[in-house]
Amino acid sequence: MHKRLYRTVERLLGTIDDSAGGEAMLRDVLQLLVHNPAAEALGIVAGRLYREQKQDYCLIESVGGLGEALAGKTVSKDYQVVRDIERRRLWVISPQSPGFDPAVEAQFGDTDSAAILVGRDPNYILSLSIRHHASEEDLLVLLETIRAAVGLKLRMQALASQMRQARSIQHSLLPGCLPKPPGFELAAISVPADEVGGDVYDAQEVEPGTVGFLLADASGHGLPAALQARDVVVGMRMGQARGEKINATVARLNRVINQGGLASRFISLFYGELESTGSLVYVNGGHCPPLLASADGQVRELMTCGPVLGPLPEAVYKRGYVTLEPGDMLLVYTDGVTERLDPQAPGGEDDLHEFGRDRLVALLRECRGGDAESAAAAIMGAVRAFGRDAPLADDVSLVVIRRLPAADYPPAGGLATVGTGTSL
Repeated sequence: MHKRLYRTVERLLGTIDDSAGGEAMLRDVLQLLVHNPAAEALGIVAGRLYREQKQDYCLIESVGGLGEALAGKTVSKDYQVVRDIERRRLWVISPQSPGFDPAVEAQFGDTDSAAILVGRDPNYILSLSIRHHASEEDLLVLLETIRAAVGLKLRMQALASQMRQARSIQHSLLPGCLPKPPGFELAAISVPADEVGGDVYDAQEVEPGTVGFLLADASGHGLPAALQARDVVVGMRMGQARGEKINATVARLNRVINQGGLASRFISLFYGELESTGSLVYVNGGHCPPLLASADGQVRELMTCGPVLGPLPEAVYKRGYVTLEPGDMLLVYTDGVTERLDPQAPGGEDDLHEFGRDRLVALLRECRGGDAESAAAAIMGAVRAFGRDAPLADDVSLVVIRRLPAADYPPAGGLATVGTGTSL
């Protein structure tokens, strides 16, 4: 490959890399292919860009040759040459090519050409009119380089678009501000491992004196996880609006996720409704058991639990009940907290290199006397420090709810419910 062709390739790759992608990029590439110093040596005299339609390909850009006079012309997908381009993705066409139709090619002023197929939904055909094959090997190298670079750029563009959608969805799910029920403090933190994670939290006033809150962890990351998290948040809000029992709402969501057809997709969920009396009714769908720290330093797990949402369509979810007494602090968290690794610890079959539940229990016991926001920040800081500030391997999210001590806010009247849990 001579130096002029190398420079052409460099310019083309630079054009592709610097572009915003999409159709405009393909038009720029076509212009550069026809109007460059190496075009004559390669025999390139004109170029055209076609966009896929339902039954054919429509010419949307023509450079050189018959120029704009060709705009709007179409070529049927049934044409043998088009089928070969779609199948091979890079194809050199001549009168000897299978199915070559002189009448079809004549309308574009072609007898010989080379074409590549790029993109997806829609596909594009970039076709070059050539007058001799003296440098056909170089031409094929050039076209294959362009095809690969354009394909990568378009895939990156599609991924970026998906990530923008996922970020938008995730942002729309998070409450603008957390409720401030009298006598309680709420705090929440969620840090994704990737640009967009699968964790989501929500907190809304269900009715006067009752706050509904959730923390969910969808499998995977990116747009699929964001969409699944959205479905769960919207589904729980709909259940709240209908006045459904929370276990019935979770069971319905489980069936919806199961019927989605993605066997590898599942989501864990903790949802609770907290009354002004401190009474908490909750459903746990395969989520980490929350920790409840009492004012005297005891910490227990809320053990009532059902399976994760998704795999089992007929799963049954039971409600759990507990009371937050004055001075109690509840921590709901995702497994990214306890599974945070110390990157400098030696490997092994034990869990000593993980942050672990025991550390979390001890930390919650230390934080229980402070406010909810400070406790959430301290836990998140400890998790990051344990991993020596290495990038997160999994999303880390937590919700902290504190009932103010009686001296700060006298308890509301009401019946206390029997707590279910295991002391640690």
